[in-house]
Amino acid sequence: MDSAVERLILIGATALLYSPGALEEQRQAAFDSILYAQLVANKNVGSRFAEYERWYAAYLDAYSKLGWIKLAGTHDVKQLGQPLAHAQTQPLEGWLRMRSICQEGVLAAIRAGLGHSAEGLSHLLKFGIQAQSQHSTLVLELGLLKPGPTLDLCSVTMQLDKPISAISPDVLLDEAVLGGEAEFTAVSLALNNAFFQNRRDELQALMHTKNAEGHYRFDPHALPAGAQHE
Repeated sequence: MDSAVERLILIGATALLYSPGALEEQRQAAFDSILYAQLVANKNVGSRFAEYERWYAAYLDAYSKLGWIKLAGTHDVKQLGQPLAHAQTQPLEGWLRMRSICQEGVLAAIRAGLGHSAEGLSHLLKFGIQAQSQHSTLVLELGLLKPGPTLDLCSVTMQLDKPISAISPDVLLDEAVLGGEAEFTAVSLALNNAFFQNRRDELQALMHTKNAEGHYRFDPHALPAGAQHE
């Protein structure tokens, strides 16, 4: 992972890392597109927990209609907490290498970002978890925003064999200590800026309104309301 990618923003169930030095226009396009795609999928399909495959297809289709072009993608399923049966490179690992993404670095940066605010993890789980008495289902997305802009997104669906209340926040993203099954769906997208330009202002205004209604975005780095700079 590029060391410049260090800041975290939460958009629904997506934890997105981006460089503070990224162009504001590119950041805004990515933030608005992620929220828009989630809301469109919710509207057209319903809960991501009920019919995940249909939900995810609608989610990607929304990006396409905004002008995001798919560059690469992969799918992988793993049993959590168990060693691999063979040494062959798994699809997810191959995608990470192709996109020059260090998995450990990404997870460390996300944990560090969540550490800035006690409310961050609660916000992420509010949108990304369905908890039951004896087990939990997580549908979270980890993402990197790069110049262009391009988005590298990895959706993680976990069926955990324990309630979420029994899992320490410190190990939530550590598959070595979790039990159950995880499904990974990764995609890389690049924005056609010329196509997107006609939607930019309208989309930004609409997502500003939707966020005010649903509080989908959360910035763990933001100062608390009423705080003053010295």
